[in-house]
Parts: sequence; structure tokens; C-alpha cells
Amino acid sequence: MKAVRLHRYHERPSVDQVDEPKIAGPLDVIVRIGGAGLCRTDLHLYEGQWADAGVDTPLPYTLGHENAGWVHEVGSSAVSNFQPGDTVILHPQATCGLCRACRAGDDMHCDNSFFPGLTTDGGMAEYLRTGARAVVKIDPKLQPADVAALADAGLTAYHAVKKAAPLLYPGTSCVVIGAGGLGHIGVQVLKALTPATVIVVDRNEAALDLARQIGADHGVVADGNQVAKVQELTDRLIKEVDQVLASKETEIKQV
Repeated sequence: MKAVRLHRYHERPSVDQVDEPKIAGPLDVIVRIGGAGLCRTDLHLYEGQWADAGVDTPLPYTLGHENAGWVHEVGSSAVSNFQPGDTVILHPQATCGLCRACRAGDDMHCDNSFFPGLTTDGGMAEYLRTGARAVVKIDPKLQPADVAALADAGLTAYHAVKKAAPLLYPGTSCVVIGAGGLGHIGVQVLKALTPATVIVVDRNEAALDLARQIGADHGVVADGNQVAKVQELTDRLIKEVDQVLASKETEIKQV
């Protein structure tokens, strides 16, 4: 099969012909890749930054940790939540579900985890080996190439919003700084999970226009005065909420 392989740091990856991955355990899953995202982490790997940090990434290896596609083969009947042909998106890290960390809900510290695209061959190839717990079935109408980046970029934005959500009750405002790839996903997750007013700050007018189209309530141009603009906007929003509450209180008293 064809695969995008990094042979040496600071040298462009090459498209190589390599063997297809094989099932190595009962909970393994082979996925036929339909889309693989390019993440900033891939650039860090190319630059050798992960090696400098002590991460043992074997060279040469196949890049790609934002992956989606179709189940091709499963390790055994123990894998029962999907079957060959199912459209899936893959969590970046494959975990066992059996060790103490996994059983305590601390999957990211799994004793037996592996990370395709970082510690093992990734998804910039025709096929990828991962673990059953990392495979999430999605609507077959979705195209893997359209959603692959959500496997990491989407999780990053979701994680941030999930932490902030308890503070974002009705009447509050949330400022998203930067309307790039992660920022746009963050806007959509904020609108889906919270009732907060979403304000986006960016230097790019086109990015702000797109942010408004996908749900942002206000866009603020970052021109050096963005802090004052946001403060002015939120002060006005607070006054509007106070006026609505005062009006409702008057109505209740009249009743």
C-alpha cells in the first residue's frame, strides 16, 4: 500500500510502498482510510520537537493521527460494536480498557496504549491498525475526508468548551480569540452546548464573516483596540439583559 513516511527529521516525507498492517491482537481493528488530517503536531514531528521532548517515535514511520474511514477487519468476535464496512472516525489514542488507569476512567494514562501517527504508523496511508476502543461509528452519509480532522482538532475544541460550559449560563458571554480551524470548531461547539453569547476576535474579516455564518453572535476585528471593543460590547449586552429582566419583573408584579 502507499503511505506518507517520515524518514529523517527536517526532511520532507515521501510516498512509499509498504506492507499493509496486520491484526496483532483480539481487540485490533484495521481501517481503510478515507481521510487523514494534517495537524500542527505533524509539523512538530517533522521538525524533531517530539524527539527533543523524549517521545520515542520510530523512524521511518507513517504520519497521520486525525483519521476516518471504513472498518476493514477486526481482531475477533470480542469486537462487537461495529463490523467491516462501517463508516468510522478514530480517536487518536488506542487504549486497552483493561488496565487500572482505563478502569478508573483515566484512559490517557493507559498502560498499553499506542498512538497511531505518533508512536506507531499513522493514517496517511491506505490502511491503519488501531484498537477497538478508539473506533467510533458515524453516519455512513458522512464522508471521512470531511470529518477526519475532527478526530483531534474537534476534540481539542470540545475539551475546552466542556471545561468552560458550567460557567456559561444564560446571560453570559464567551470570547473566542482566533477564528482559524480550531476557533471555528469552538464556535460551533459553544453554540451547541451553551446558551452563552459568542464573541469572536480575529484580524481577518473573512474569518469573522465565516464565524458569524456558523453561529457566532458578534465579530470583533483585532486591530489593537479589541479589548475595549469587547468590553463595550459586553457592557451593552449586560444592560440589555438587565432591561429584559426588569421588564419581566414588572410584568410578574402586575399579574
